[in-house]
Amino acid sequence: MANLTTDQANQLSENFYSLAIALGDFRVENWDRLTPEQRKELSDIQYSVIRCGEDILALSTTLVMDEVADSLGKINTISEEIKGTIKTLGNIQKGLNVAAAILILGVAIINRDTQGIGNSIKNVFETWSSPLS
Repeated sequence: MANLTTDQANQLSENFYSLAIALGDFRVENWDRLTPEQRKELSDIQYSVIRCGEDILALSTTLVMDEVADSLGKINTISEEIKGTIKTLGNIQKGLNVAAAILILGVAIINRDTQGIGNSIKNVFETWSSPLS
């Protein structure tokens, strides 16, 4: 278990900011297909994901991860995939599930839950890779 460097925390924070923007794009792109409750849920999650990114920066000197380079690499990879295609995702429920999984990952990082971080990274990958499209 190692502390994140300032550069690693900045990178992680940027991933969460970019994912929040992608979730907003998904919400706007699918506005007419979403119920008012789903719109609100996505808006709330988007705001919380942005806050996670901000909190990561604020707590950067105390955050820890097991196998930091590997974990950050996985987060970078899935972030790029999600950012690149979530806007055109055809399945609303999958978009909601991905949003929730991203938020859970952010909370695990902020709470310094090293086991939760690993499980959450895996959950984001599995949710994103699920056959629903």
